[in-house]
Amino acid sequence: MKTNSKPLQFSVILVLLSFSMISCTEKKADSKQATREELSQMNRDFAKALNAKDAVAAANLYTEDATLLPPNEAIVSGRENIVKYWQGALDAGASNVSVTTLATGSNGDLGYEIGQFRMDVKSADGKVITEKGKYIELLKRNKEGKWLSTNGIWNSDPVPAN
Repeated sequence: MKTNSKPLQFSVILVLLSFSMISCTEKKADSKQATREELSQMNRDFAKALNAKDAVAAANLYTEDATLLPPNEAIVSGRENIVKYWQGALDAGASNVSVTTLATGSNGDLGYEIGQFRMDVKSADGKVITEKGKYIELLKRNKEGKWLSTNGIWNSDPVPAN
């Protein structure tokens, strides 16, 4: 007995086209660019955590395997070491931290933020010095949709001559 396979072929083609359309739609949704507000939230939360003297909250804004590249210091890898790094900064008198976003961008679940920071630090003689500089954070969106830093680097602006 001979059966007509054209309806079956048509159904298979329709199913495949439907999956293709769904797949394309999902990829577009995943690759939508994040807003400046979304990408800069990590550093606003970071400044808030440091100002609250909470190194754990600051470190929780980084991925578990994040890396810090602080100026004139060794690389700091992993969230546990990042907690220690920021606790050391707080213990040394870091305070009045603020950030200003200059530029952001994203593609899918990866993004970046470029900005400027301001922070008060205590010198060896106990004087408070206002440090200003710039930073860049490479960001990754986690499963909950929150942007976390995977890599951060910053450096200070030159100190003006008196």
